[in-house]
Amino acid sequence: MGELILSLLLALSVYNNTEAQSVKQVREMKNTTIIKQETKVAKLDKVEQVKHKQYKWERFELTAYTNNQGRSVHSKDYGRTASGKMTKSGVTIAADWKVLPKGTVVYIEGVGKRIVQDTGGAIKGHKIDVYVRTEREARDFGRKKHIKVRVIKWGDNNK
Repeated sequence: MGELILSLLLALSVYNNTEAQSVKQVREMKNTTIIKQETKVAKLDKVEQVKHKQYKWERFELTAYTNNQGRSVHSKDYGRTASGKMTKSGVTIAADWKVLPKGTVVYIEGVGKRIVQDTGGAIKGHKIDVYVRTEREARDFGRKKHIKVRVIKWGDNNK
């Protein structure tokens, strides 16, 4: 009984739009509409999967740096990164832009979320230099090997 009412309602709405001539045509149109809707949902699911793609964990060697290394406090470029941004504790990291391009957002195990804003002469391959405020913090940080890092969002020249 419910199927009959549904078919009649659908027939009326389709009849007004396309002047269907039989219940069979209405059912075919209903099935086509359902298939089109399922296709749209499947396409949206694929888009969402790509948008929220989880990148694999990679291992990096970590060190820390400060603004004090090699620059005078009175220099106009004191605290300016290679990307032009000012260094910021809890945000800035330096990396090889061939591996992690400028602007890439990463999650570093044991450190947290950071943004690639700088690069350096000794930062080649799978190495990351984490910006900290003081030389004492940098010394305490030391060198950490085989730390897991995952890309959250690719920056310029993304892969």
